[in-house]
Amino acid sequence: MSPKIEHVLNCAMTILKESGNQGLTMRKVAETAGMRLSNVQYYFKTKELLLEALLEGFLLDYAESMQLLSVSDNHDSEKKLKLFASLILNYIDRNDCVVVFKEIWVIAERNSGVKKAVDKYYKKLHAMIFEELKKAAPENCRSQQVNNAVAILLPFIEGYCITSSNLNISTTKLSEQLGLILHYCLSLKA
Repeated sequence: MSPKIEHVLNCAMTILKESGNQGLTMRKVAETAGMRLSNVQYYFKTKELLLEALLEGFLLDYAESMQLLSVSDNHDSEKKLKLFASLILNYIDRNDCVVVFKEIWVIAERNSGVKKAVDKYYKKLHAMIFEELKKAAPENCRSQQVNNAVAILLPFIEGYCITSSNLNISTTKLSEQLGLILHYCLSLKA
């Protein structure tokens, strides 16, 4: 990615975090980036394309973090899953997911292009989490069990983005509980 595109995206992300969708205009992005509007539109013809790029960047950052989250093979499955849950929840707490996703969900409700990008994002996120859970799952765990665990984990992650600031439980304790739930789901017999 070129430094100019990265700069435009960083400026857009800052505006989205501070002012929400209402404050995110192509003109405001250009002003914040210290560029002319036509220069910003050269890289992103519409706000929709800019939002799609922001979402894709968020996914890439998340994907890189997921790869870094890979847990050691030195742990048993239950410990791996608790560690995996901890790494996910701590990532969410550290990376402005709450603000960004609330805004993107609102935009997606009224914008079919962003909705498609969000759907694409969730398919990729599902695949990433599936692969990481498969690595941490107990031996002889079937793909359907992993898929079921992802189906529980994904909505939990999104709900956690919204409710985390109001929960009366530490991230550490919640990670332990989530790890146990995942272990249980992945250990069920057919």
